[in-house]
Amino acid sequence: MLLNIIRTELAEEKGNTTNSRRTAAFSFKEIINGDIFTRQQLMKNLMFIIYVVFLTIMYIYNKYQTEKVLSDIIMLKKDLKELRTYSVSNATELMSLSKESEVIRLVEENGLKIKPLKKPPAKIVVKDY
Repeated sequence: MLLNIIRTELAEEKGNTTNSRRTAAFSFKEIINGDIFTRQQLMKNLMFIIYVVFLTIMYIYNKYQTEKVLSDIIMLKKDLKELRTYSVSNATELMSLSKESEVIRLVEENGLKIKPLKKPPAKIVVKDY
């Protein structure tokens, strides 16, 4: 429908030869009034203008997506750093709790009647027949 309106306006411009005031340059008044959109050279380049607008929109979309991905990366790096710290602190706590002296202390605190071995455990060897 829009193309039909544009075609009729172009046909009217071609038929209207009395308007000799047309120049190659666009004036400020023509831009404000919207007369710039009825020019024949602009109508010839309509597909190119649409293409440029499309590329501009894609460029803006790409920029916003890139910024979003970068902010996600920064947030994930921060989370990773916190989780590493948590992991290291848990590993050191586990190591300190698994020491023999710490185990003996915890057994005595809880009142368990377990005593440490005085001599090392014996090795059982089974002979093959």
